Amino acid sequence: MKESILKDVLDVQEVDENRFLGQPLAGEKGRLFGGQVLGQALMAAAKTVDTDKLVHSSHNYFVRPGDAELPVTYQVFLDLDGRSFSNRRVVALQNDKPILNLTASFQGIEPGLEHFQDAPQLPDPETLLPDEELAEKYKDEVSPEIFPLLTKQRPVEVRSVDESAHFRVTPRKHQQAIWFRVRGSLPEDQKLHRAALAYASDSVLLSTCTRPHGLSWATGKLISASIDHALWIHDNNIQASEWMAYVMDTPWAGNARGMNRGSIFSRDGRLLASVAQEGLIRAK
Repeated sequence: MKESILKDVLDVQEVDENRFLGQPLAGEKGRLFGGQVLGQALMAAAKTVDTDKLVHSSHNYFVRPGDAELPVTYQVFLDLDGRSFSNRRVVALQNDKPILNLTASFQGIEPGLEHFQDAPQLPDPETLLPDEELAEKYKDEVSPEIFPLLTKQRPVEVRSVDESAHFRVTPRKHQQAIWFRVRGSLPEDQKLHRAALAYASDSVLLSTCTRPHGLSWATGKLISASIDHALWIHDNNIQASEWMAYVMDTPWAGNARGMNRGSIFSRDGRLLASVAQEGLIRAK
């Protein structure tokens, strides 16, 4: 299998003590994808923690939009290194201004009580069309300016359940579900796989809170942006190149904001991660 382009994008380089540089994704323009900043910031934090500890939670605020064509500097603050847990803060900077603040907690593997919610029954990903093909199929539903973005192959492959892709105006529902995986292979490094999961967790989720209102960002009639994003990684063995189910719902929207929640399951039904995100949603 060809190596994923996310390996080089997420593998930030140390340029000074606890200071790292993340490179842009080649060919991208406009606003920087929030998941890329999140994944790079998490990778920067992980590089300052002992290898026997894995990130289990990350809480993040998107402070201002980033530029997709510029690199990002990540300043890591080593707040705690305890026996069981380590805690890190990261500030992501472009043009010397913060674009994201992240706080992450890392823990070593230890035994404990175990339970997890059951995964829902979903069609197999092989039976679903990739979102790029869905965009071709429903070309008339999206604005001409957005269409090239939807048909461009992304680092993460997404297949929407029931063809209700995030860019479509669908029946007024409070839920949606997708299968996703990183395109290509990643080295057996949990730091990378967890950063890739963080990268992918920012995809599609925000669109959930527009569904009850019959709106979609791809019509050009909606202004939307992530405000904050929380990720809890439960499993000790994340394999980002394997299919994962992302089941999302929205419990609330108001005051030009929408709340979104997600559960990420492995193909064999394990709950891998939980996500929560609030975003800006303004109808034009």
